[in-house]
Amino acid sequence: MEHDNGGLMHHVMSFLDVVSLCRKQVVSKQFKDLCKKAITAKCGKNGPKPLTNESLKEAVQEFCDIMYFNENCIDDMEDIACEYGFPIDSWNVSQVTDMTELFCETGCFNEYIGSWDTSNVTNMDSMFAGAAYFNQDIGQWDVSNVKDMSGMFFHAERFNQDITGWDVSKVASMSDMFRGAHEFNQDIGRWDVSKVKYMSSMLEGAQKFTQDISSWNVSSVVDMKCMFKGASKFNQNIGSWDVSSVMDMSEMFYQAVDFDQNIGHWDVSNVRKMKGMFYIADSFNQDIAKWNVSMVTDMSGMFYYAAEFNQNIGGWDVSQVTNMRGMLTSAIKFNQDIGQWDTSNVIDMSCMFEEAVCFNQAIGQWDVSKVRAMSGLFYRAKEFNQYIGGWDVSNVRDMHEMFAFASKFNQDIGQWDTSNVINMSSMFEGATCFNQAIGQWDVSKVTEMSKMFNGAEEFNQYIGGWDVSNVKSMVEMFKGALKFNQDIEKWDVSRVEYMFSMFDGARAFDGNLRCWDMSKARNTYLMMPH
Repeated sequence: MEHDNGGLMHHVMSFLDVVSLCRKQVVSKQFKDLCKKAITAKCGKNGPKPLTNESLKEAVQEFCDIMYFNENCIDDMEDIACEYGFPIDSWNVSQVTDMTELFCETGCFNEYIGSWDTSNVTNMDSMFAGAAYFNQDIGQWDVSNVKDMSGMFFHAERFNQDITGWDVSKVASMSDMFRGAHEFNQDIGRWDVSKVKYMSSMLEGAQKFTQDISSWNVSSVVDMKCMFKGASKFNQNIGSWDVSSVMDMSEMFYQAVDFDQNIGHWDVSNVRKMKGMFYIADSFNQDIAKWNVSMVTDMSGMFYYAAEFNQNIGGWDVSQVTNMRGMLTSAIKFNQDIGQWDTSNVIDMSCMFEEAVCFNQAIGQWDVSKVRAMSGLFYRAKEFNQYIGGWDVSNVRDMHEMFAFASKFNQDIGQWDTSNVINMSSMFEGATCFNQAIGQWDVSKVTEMSKMFNGAEEFNQYIGGWDVSNVKSMVEMFKGALKFNQDIEKWDVSRVEYMFSMFDGARAFDGNLRCWDMSKARNTYLMMPH
């Protein structure tokens, strides 16, 4: 039976008004009654039909497009309402098994759907991802068959509803589940997470989350990467967790600035990655001396800006670690004996002690024979002054800023094999005490020496025999090197392009450089002492 669409909607309620009301998030009883009358009048009493996985996704997309973006598609809204029901909470989703990305990026969506029958759903991956306005009560949902909740509330920035009673006992993945859910702070401590394998970024950016989850059984979890990253208020006792299956703890407490709990008894024997684990974890300072880290290969940035950390980790077995880049950067209180570490597999030590302003321990016995990068290793490590002259640095390519502003360092490193080093820029910049004989160094592969001795006020050693024939930049190389006055007349500088301020402020220097071939030099401004 056909109906006069215009006449019907004029007498009941125009769907344009329905759209307008929905846009304002007004779903009153009167509004619902009017919608039901309109649907019955146009579509008869057959009622909406059950949705399938495919039809539900299409219906949601059409619903949101019309509801929030297109005021004129009245007929389309009528069709959706007649076919599936209205409001959306009345939709029959009992046959749906997959709700993956159902409301993904539907920014304005905030309709009540708490009555949906979700008992057959197995996948809710990214269901509300990017649904920034959604904040409805869905606590009564039956999620007992769901296996995947990864990204479910990813950047659902306003969501903060009680889902305490959810049965998540079959869920295997909760990765990114509340990532970026800035408002979420509900009690989920009684959840059965015993089958969950993946918790990476689960609470990343959940800035208000402070709930007690100490009783969780996480024995099946293999990935906790970024789990509490940016969860800035979280500081609950999770020291009893069984993390024996976890393989990745990279950035786990990254910027978890309040976290400072005893996790010293954790079994981390299967962990391979601890990159950035306590990165800017400002408060953390717990005893983790007994951790078995023998499988870990990556500790880069592990205690980066962990401002309070100063615990004895000297007994750790780090023999498998290949990356220690920035491991203790700006760990401003750290000064523990780590001289017995087996560093024989480390390839990257760049910035390892950068701005570790208290560190001054004997590490001269370290095996650094595989290390290729030492740039910034002791940058602004103001207290460090230990003998490391026996290090085998024959594989190192990059030493730029290695001792920059390490104001106390003055050790004999003259026997180092530097034959593979390419970059020595700023190597001793601001190293105000350094004055050791390094004239025997092989610098034949070095291309960059800018600022190498800039501000090295005490340095005055013979380096006239250096082969600098491959160097391209000597900008500010001896700037402010107040005492330097050595014969470097025989240097081959024929490839140097930049000599700006090379000896500016090197007040003692009066060398004869008339024989230098500076034909390729583009800028020699302020080259000589002033």
